[in-house]
Amino acid sequence: MLPLLLSVSLMGSAAASASAQRPRSVITRGDGYLHATVNAILGVPALNKRAAAVEAEVVGQKGGTRYGIDIGVGTPAQPLTLIIDTGSPDMWVNPRCDTTYQPSECLSYPMFDYTRSSTLQVSGFADVLRYGSGNVTIDYVTDTVTIGSAKITNQIFGIGFDSFNIPLGILGLSPALASATTSPYPFVLDTLVDQGIIKSRAFSLDLRSITEPAGAVVFGGIDKSKFSGSLTRVPMLDPSVTPGGTNRYWITLTGIGLTFPDGTADRSGAIEVPVFPDSGGTLSQLPTPIFQAFEVFPTAQFDPKSGFWIIDCRVLDQPGTVDFYFGSKRIAVPYRDFAWHLDDGSCVLGVQPTDDEPVLGDSFLRAAYVVHDQDNRALHLAQAASCRASQNIITIGSGANAVPSGIVGDCPEVEAPTATAGGIDATATRKPTNIFSGNSPDVTGIGAGPGPAGGRASTT
Repeated sequence: MLPLLLSVSLMGSAAASASAQRPRSVITRGDGYLHATVNAILGVPALNKRAAAVEAEVVGQKGGTRYGIDIGVGTPAQPLTLIIDTGSPDMWVNPRCDTTYQPSECLSYPMFDYTRSSTLQVSGFADVLRYGSGNVTIDYVTDTVTIGSAKITNQIFGIGFDSFNIPLGILGLSPALASATTSPYPFVLDTLVDQGIIKSRAFSLDLRSITEPAGAVVFGGIDKSKFSGSLTRVPMLDPSVTPGGTNRYWITLTGIGLTFPDGTADRSGAIEVPVFPDSGGTLSQLPTPIFQAFEVFPTAQFDPKSGFWIIDCRVLDQPGTVDFYFGSKRIAVPYRDFAWHLDDGSCVLGVQPTDDEPVLGDSFLRAAYVVHDQDNRALHLAQAASCRASQNIITIGSGANAVPSGIVGDCPEVEAPTATAGGIDATATRKPTNIFSGNSPDVTGIGAGPGPAGGRASTT
């Protein structure tokens, strides 16, 4: 028996029967990989948890701020859309729409009706998953999960019967948060390997620019047509040295910089900041000294009321970049992808301060091609690009060299400018010198995204 589900989840399913027509994920299966398009989802964005102190309706230029994948659940398969989240490990379905910040959007998506599945099994276990600005109480079940033509049998996942502030279910792709070696149960990435669909717990993620709404996730593969230059291996940090001791995709950020529209560039001195890429978070959350260093961004003025850097929207049409360094690897984020238009016509930078868990959210990931290799505890980074219409996918193998060294993308590499080292001070905490003196933008509610505050909170 599933307590409370009959009265809550099925009500949501009935309300979603008139769901709007949206582009569905296109999923292809190759030898040892699954390629699935990831669609930007329109509507009020889900922003990282540290921005939850204020609540604003912020919309990305030309579209979505969450990234969804379409899968099937149950027998026969029922189509669902889930948020791709590299910041949490669990899969769950059926948020409670009346307690989310956007009930109409939530209700426009179909929900899973467990009574229609002939293969569902009840586990008898429940849990509370806590995220940055919300939470969900779930019952664990096992059932068939379909991704394109690939069927995963007996997958453990959660069915929500109470949730707050989360508009869609989540497909988590992070490691188990509490351990560097073991999972409390097989997550979707584990099961894909265990059932021979992919060869190791590895996938690549390409979220695309805000002007190109369809990105992709490739389970077990790398698409060389979607990046330029070489993939650079960056080791994941051991949980013993990460903020809060969590086992996420933590890597070390070694510098930040700006390339200005005239081609000149500044960068910080050497820093060592643990960060993790989080596809479930809209904004990037960086330590206070780094956040304050963005005062050198063209036209930036700090608005103490909203906590944002306000910028002239016309800057977003200029050819500058925000630069992130990981050792020798530079990821350059175009101005237009690192900022947001507000409903009142003003624009803000896609970064907020945190002295807790620094996160590289979608405002970074739209410019990065990231291969996540859990088995070898490494990320492989390259500059996202798109230079051919067809895919050029190579399969990720198994073992220590599952992601071969020296992979070079098909797209031509753009030469990095010579940056003045130390031109940006990213270490000293100071008061902003550029203070916004106009009317504060309409930042009255920033929702928080599915980036988790602690993962699995309890099991009963």
